[in-house]
Amino acid sequence: MARSDSVRELRPQAAELAAAVTERELLRLLGLPRGRALEGELRERADGARAWFQVHGRPFAAARKVEVRDLTATGVLLTDGSELRSSRLAEVLRATRGHAVLVLAVSAGREVAAEVARAWAEDRPDEAYFLDRFATAVTEALVQLASGAECRSASEAGETLLPPHSPGCGDFALGDQHRLMALLGGRPAGAERVALGPIELLSSGALDPAHSLLAALGVTRHALPTTTPEALCRGCELEPCGFRRAPRSVASASHATGPVSA
Repeated sequence: MARSDSVRELRPQAAELAAAVTERELLRLLGLPRGRALEGELRERADGARAWFQVHGRPFAAARKVEVRDLTATGVLLTDGSELRSSRLAEVLRATRGHAVLVLAVSAGREVAAEVARAWAEDRPDEAYFLDRFATAVTEALVQLASGAECRSASEAGETLLPPHSPGCGDFALGDQHRLMALLGGRPAGAERVALGPIELLSSGALDPAHSLLAALGVTRHALPTTTPEALCRGCELEPCGFRRAPRSVASASHATGPVSA
């Protein structure tokens, strides 16, 4: 049986992540026009959210590579005996001759979720909203930074990472949140919860705290063109998403197989 790597807990820095959140991405998540300048109170709230996270944020990330045993019409069979039920993930691995999957868990942390809840409870809705949106941007940035770091490490073995796929998006079964958590060594946390670091997975498949994400990224030894966040949005199957960087394109979706940008 091919070897599966152990779980690696990454050590993202809050200041680095806060700096990685661009104004353009924050505008997108705030639902503001892309070319609008953050001025006056908007600037104050955005800068306040960034400053809070730089000091108080406690982000988390963990990863594990698992070899692929077989690709079927309905999903990906792994060497540990589990199956990831996404025909799209299987299709991407087949097209790129992928041989493994990197399972990734990221979270902006419990501290920021608690501060957002505190601001709402204390009737500070503007602060709560901006910090919530900033934490979402941090989660997205953390996926890019963590997968980029893993991709650079994998390049030493001639491997490249493909874009992330998350349960609940497209045809990836939401129930596979539990399979990804198990692959990362999640432990029972009482009341039908499974925990990994600050992340708890509920029986429904929801993650607590909210600014958390589980994903599977294909691994290949074949060189591919680097993709962009815009290309990822064009290929993403989550139709009702209101935060796209670019409109969905069915044509480009079938070719959105480039590696994650470092």
